[in-house]
Amino acid sequence: MLKRVLILLLLIINSATSNLKSQDVVQKIDRLVSDYYNCGEFNGVVLVSRGGKIIYNKEFGLSDREWNTKMTIDTRFKIASLSKPFTALAVLQLVQEGKLRLDGTIRDYIPDYEGKAGDSITIHQLLSHTSGLKSSLDPKEEYDKQRIHHDFRELLRYPEKSDLLFKPGTKFSYSNFGYNILAYIVRQISGKSFGNDLKEKIFDPSGMIYSCQYENETVTPGLARGYEYKLLHGYKNADYVDASLTTGSGGLIATSYDLYLFDRAMYSEKLLKNELKNYIFRSYSAGGYGYGWFIDKRALKGSDDSITIADHSGSIDGFGSYMARILSDSSLVIILKNQRADTYIDPAYAPEIGKQIISIIYDGEEIPYRESIAHYIAPLIGKYGIDSAVSEYHKIVKINSNNYNMSEPELNRLGIELFFRFGMAGEALKIFELNMIHFPRSYNTYDSYAYLLRQQGDYVNSIKFYKKGLNILKKYPEENDSQSVRDDATVALKYIEDMEMKIKSVSK
Repeated sequence: MLKRVLILLLLIINSATSNLKSQDVVQKIDRLVSDYYNCGEFNGVVLVSRGGKIIYNKEFGLSDREWNTKMTIDTRFKIASLSKPFTALAVLQLVQEGKLRLDGTIRDYIPDYEGKAGDSITIHQLLSHTSGLKSSLDPKEEYDKQRIHHDFRELLRYPEKSDLLFKPGTKFSYSNFGYNILAYIVRQISGKSFGNDLKEKIFDPSGMIYSCQYENETVTPGLARGYEYKLLHGYKNADYVDASLTTGSGGLIATSYDLYLFDRAMYSEKLLKNELKNYIFRSYSAGGYGYGWFIDKRALKGSDDSITIADHSGSIDGFGSYMARILSDSSLVIILKNQRADTYIDPAYAPEIGKQIISIIYDGEEIPYRESIAHYIAPLIGKYGIDSAVSEYHKIVKINSNNYNMSEPELNRLGIELFFRFGMAGEALKIFELNMIHFPRSYNTYDSYAYLLRQQGDYVNSIKFYKKGLNILKKYPEENDSQSVRDDATVALKYIEDMEMKIKSVSK
């Protein structure tokens, strides 16, 4: 009898301990996401489940800023490239039905395909991004074409006209074009629209009632509106993108709960038999990509154990998404947001938030988030000028620096973007000057300042600041101990030699 009582007490204690740990994890996740939201850098929904049970599902902010419409956990989002796992699954369902072969080629299923290597690029290579196809159109052309509605077959003209990056099957290179082709093949074989095929064979069996292929002309109740952070202006409405351009590669919309239901369905044979499912979660190249998912093993801190993660992110004008399936213990992390940053300085990418949550769950790590100082002062430059932004920076340093990420890379990235994207050389120099004042022991600050002076043809001062930086490097080697700094310093020596020769040639 005593033995039974002791066993019961141990079970109660273990259960209580487990509950306390779970509560601690939930509190840490909530603090992290709340910090991002309070800094104005997250707006959306987060869902986390452990062992199939939802432990966290919460909305933040507004789904429509114009109408002040609050976000809900049922808000629908464009999930962009997170659509690829669904395309890959639709392909494997056809393989399971005996209607498609993984070693079949593009031309086996699209006889009139005119692209290079159409008779040798296989379905397997399209799924695993080893086809050699380009990812997409060049940015300027894509910006023009994304406003145009595309007939599905016409969409394939883009990869048909493109050169291959490498011989099919020899390397990894992520390709949206490849998944456009896969979706077209699914349509050709099924005889249905791609969206209807997904609905009948994936969404309905999984219970995903809010998910669908997005179409611009269709009114979609509950769909969030997308917003873009512009460096010098703050948030604006996202640019228009016609959904036809993203069919197969990124055209779906979903809710966090629908994605959770999809995750649960994938642990059964409801959608696909286990034999074929094993093909999905296997890495086929140095890119660590399976069929529709990136596959990675992550070591756990303080342990010899590791976890296997299948994840994918998505990014399209105004939206960002991330979904991580921890295959080792059936945990799940979903991040959906209706704001995106059109800038190099984005501390709130959906995958970054998701991976921080994974660190909380498995390592107990909690890194307090602080607002990006670069994000904060950049719109001031656009609205009021550089002097106003610099003045505000000095104020923050004096009275409020603990609430911001004031690290040296913040201002450095801001200066680089001001110069290279906006041609604002004078403003960039003032940002670099600010960085040198506050980080006098950082080689990087002098290097950036000297580089910009060199670009402007001010060789005398460029040499002066390159040499100052090199002296700092000698004086404080431990504070500048990185390969990128060593590489930059090597280039600086070459620049100095080149500029000294130019100065001499002019003075002769």
